[in-house]
Amino acid sequence: MTATANLLPDVEVVELENGFKALLLERGPLPVVASVLWYRVGSRDEHTGETGVSHFLEHMMFKGTQRYAKGQIDLTTAKMGGSNNAFTDNDGTAYYFTLAADRWEQALEIEASRMRDCLLDPLEFASEKNVVLEELAMGEDDPWRPLYQAAESLLYQVHPYHHPVIGYRQDLERLSAQGMRDYYARHYGPNRAFLVVVGAIDKARAATRIRELFGSMPRAIERQEPLSEPAPMGERRAVLRTPHSVTRMCIGFPTCRMGERDDYVLDLLAHDLGNSKNSRLYRRLVLKEELLTEINVMNETRQYPGALLVLCELRDGVAPAVVEAMVRQEVQGLIEEGVAKKDLARIRAQIRASFLFQDEAVLDSAMKLARFEAGTPEGYRTLATVLPTYDSITNKELREVAAKYFDFDRAAVVWAVPAAGKGGKSASAKKGKVAPKKAKGAAEAKSGKAKKKAKAGKQKGGKGA
Repeated sequence: MTATANLLPDVEVVELENGFKALLLERGPLPVVASVLWYRVGSRDEHTGETGVSHFLEHMMFKGTQRYAKGQIDLTTAKMGGSNNAFTDNDGTAYYFTLAADRWEQALEIEASRMRDCLLDPLEFASEKNVVLEELAMGEDDPWRPLYQAAESLLYQVHPYHHPVIGYRQDLERLSAQGMRDYYARHYGPNRAFLVVVGAIDKARAATRIRELFGSMPRAIERQEPLSEPAPMGERRAVLRTPHSVTRMCIGFPTCRMGERDDYVLDLLAHDLGNSKNSRLYRRLVLKEELLTEINVMNETRQYPGALLVLCELRDGVAPAVVEAMVRQEVQGLIEEGVAKKDLARIRAQIRASFLFQDEAVLDSAMKLARFEAGTPEGYRTLATVLPTYDSITNKELREVAAKYFDFDRAAVVWAVPAAGKGGKSASAKKGKVAPKKAKGAAEAKSGKAKKKAKAGKQKGGKGA
């Protein structure tokens, strides 16, 4: 790979006195425009007793404003032949549109209306609460979600990443319309948001319209820094008894922030450890030992120090202690040996392809800009250094970073085993037992720092979807 290409797009930055910011990127030839309005408001902004309010509020942002009645936002979008949706995560909430170039400014008008003028009607609130609670219940049926959330709760015991994005049922049941209204008034404002627009636009006209619609809006309170997570003083473990018939395991290591150099190194390590059929864990545990049906390794960095997670689905009859011991062996091998030269070349090629492919569609390109603007200290300008950074990482650095973070004395380890009566004895009782079969399933290759992966158990929101 070479770093000769200009990887920084020609973005025009519009900054208003009230703190609002817009990134405008003119791109053709198709007459299509995508917009992403990103609020720096996510589940980490929630206090004890109000977990889940960020995601719930995302739902309510489609339920009417002073200008747009209930259902009119979606109806207007559909009549114009476009699409819209939203998602909430730990650090932010994003609302996005894709529309034809001759009508995309309607999205600006909608976003301006709901930034400060959402109705948050009590009757709509009560109705939508049932939708959110049902969404939570459906998520509880996902076998990966309790495992993922248990690992997060062990990794983050002080920092608000501790609680799930969708929140706790008890908090959602007690949340009032007035409580949401107060949260909305505190956090939603021009200084807590930025806009990304990509496509066949007239940048000068777009900048003028943005100033007209957002320039006079009052600021919200500034974002507060969350409590820092102290370094773990030892390994943290949990065993879940689940209604599922399959045993699963998660091992999490606390790591760094998104955009730090170690973040890129961890991307390469995650690929080599478990994100393809050529990875260490797949070759050993799926192909050779036939102990797993699925293995995935996620480098889950965020605006504050994140984690690297190893997620395993065990074959019937396999004891989690056996799998954990082999994972430890492979991790130690990675620390001692680093990544083979041919494997490193392959991984870099996969990452490069994924990173560049995200510029194919205007919405993907807009989301890529938004992710970097929200998640890294240098914002969207980080795009210029992403691929050169991957290219510059040496095998010595890979070994050093692996040794730095892959410390089982600081790890969170969770086993999710079938409760008694589900598929026979619980997996914890099957010490050392292995029943090899022909392996099924495959690790999914994931790459690209800009691409927000769908995490196991991660609540993504989206109007009740």
